[in-house]
Amino acid sequence: MAVDPNRLENLLKQLSDELQNEVLQFAESLIHRKDCDPSGNGAPSVSSFFGIWDSGDPHSADNDRIDADLAREYAGSLEADN
Repeated sequence: MAVDPNRLENLLKQLSDELQNEVLQFAESLIHRKDCDPSGNGAPSVSSFFGIWDSGDPHSADNDRIDADLAREYAGSLEADN
């Protein structure tokens, strides 16, 4: 997959300074990861990304809360369409 650095840079500029720093730190952590997939092609394995993001919210993986958030967002988008 070809990456357009200009597009990525423009998207990054739309984020707050705090989020820009988080994205850059995340990207740098991916670049420096040593655990690659067993095929030897140098790509990180999918499992190496598990748990890599810490939202700071101890309940962020609460499925019931996620479902409620999604239902609220979908209901809001349906109301906006009417």
